[in-house]
Amino acid sequence: MRAPRIGTATLAILVAAIVLGAIAAAPSNAAPSKGAPASAASAATDATAPAPFARVYLALRGCTSCAHCRTTIRQMTKGSAKGGETRVNGDQVEVLYAKPRVVPLRDVIQALADNRLHDLSLVDVFFEAKGVIGNGADGALTFTLDETGQVFPISLADHVKNPVSGRPVRLVALVEGWRKKGALTLVARDVQAAV
Repeated sequence: MRAPRIGTATLAILVAAIVLGAIAAAPSNAAPSKGAPASAASAATDATAPAPFARVYLALRGCTSCAHCRTTIRQMTKGSAKGGETRVNGDQVEVLYAKPRVVPLRDVIQALADNRLHDLSLVDVFFEAKGVIGNGADGALTFTLDETGQVFPISLADHVKNPVSGRPVRLVALVEGWRKKGALTLVARDVQAAV
């Protein structure tokens, strides 16, 4: 059975889920409002849980409904995640890194981008992590992961303000460049001050 095609609305929901997860992981003393949807209320309840070191979200199109495909997707991703916890949920895969480590982002992406499953394709990749946005040696913006020093080139979406250089942030970014053999680059979609 084929999964529905991923459209703009589904990707918007995916980004919203990532942002809600990042916000839920930040400490908060505010109670959810009475009119808040159940997902926002549960996100506020989970606010005491520490944020993971990093997350990779992979949006898929194609057959993800049968148990065989989901198991195969999980195994392919787990083999390249090098210590990341893999979850398959509908038409997306989440790879969670609870503790600091170098994130093998290209390996995780390529495991699904180069898959040989019938009618399965990788559509988009989002990356969430804590780190610092600053200027590299050539003056271009970079994102450096907290504690590991892993560096990615980054640009900011039009609606994202450039944070103060050197201050820790929690970032949600679209990953670009994975369809080619060049370097991966991040496009920041949401940047929050990290605690």
